[in-house]
Parts: sequence; C-alpha cells; structure tokens
Amino acid sequence: MKKNLFIMFGVATIALFLGSCNNSSDNKVSNSDTVVTTTISASPTADYSGSYKVTDKNVCDLTIEIQKNGDEFTYSSGKIKGNVEVIKSESQVYLNLIAMNGKSPKGDVEAKYEDQTLFIQNEGNAMNEYTHFKQCDVKFLELKKVK
Repeated sequence: MKKNLFIMFGVATIALFLGSCNNSSDNKVSNSDTVVTTTISASPTADYSGSYKVTDKNVCDLTIEIQKNGDEFTYSSGKIKGNVEVIKSESQVYLNLIAMNGKSPKGDVEAKYEDQTLFIQNEGNAMNEYTHFKQCDVKFLELKKVK
C-alpha cells in the first residue's frame, strides 16, 4: 500500500514538473516593469512645427525653429540644424533634437512636448553631469510656441 502511494506521488510530481516546463504559446508572461517606447511617424493632426522661445528672457535668449518637411521634422537654432525624432511613450510626446550639442546620441537634446511648449532639462546632476545650453544658467528650460 505504501509502495503504491509512493509511486502515485512520484508520478504526480513528475507530471506537475513537466507541465510547468511547457513552453507553448499558451503560457504568457506579463512584466509590468516594461516601458514601451515607439517612434511614431508624424500624422497629419500632429504638427510640431513653429518657433519656440524661452519664456523668461532673463534666463537666456534661446529660440528653436521646427519645420515640417513631408512626414518628417527638422530643427534649427542659430547656426545649428538637424533632424527631429518624434517619440511617443505611453500618452506623452518627446521631440529628440538629434546632434544639437555634438555627435549623436550624446549630443541629442530631448524635449517633452506638451500644450505647444517644449520642456528641456538643461543640466544634469552629480552622477550624470551635462549642460545642453551653456548660455542658459538654469536646470530646466521652458520654450513656448510663438504664434
């Protein structure tokens, strides 16, 4: 009797082990820590083109022009020109100004786009030191679209 019980317990354990090792497409793993970021092409309703200026002239005099060329965007600021990558992350939109301050990707400047305003973190911290616009002595820049 004990021998039969032992055999049944062993068979059940092996069956559970083999069932948990099944790699079929029915087993789906969900990772809530995953951030999905996709690059989106510009749609006809999303037009980021225009002239953006720092709202506080005491901070600095910075203007970034964004132009729409077909389905793509380019930028210019002073003598610097380049491409704009539009990035949508969940419900937020970012404009990546490629190689604005040197070679890409280190020289890229990322701006959060919200309500016709660009928000740029101009300075890093002790662990990640950088300054995008040395003429602007503030940590965060707010550039509003000029109408």
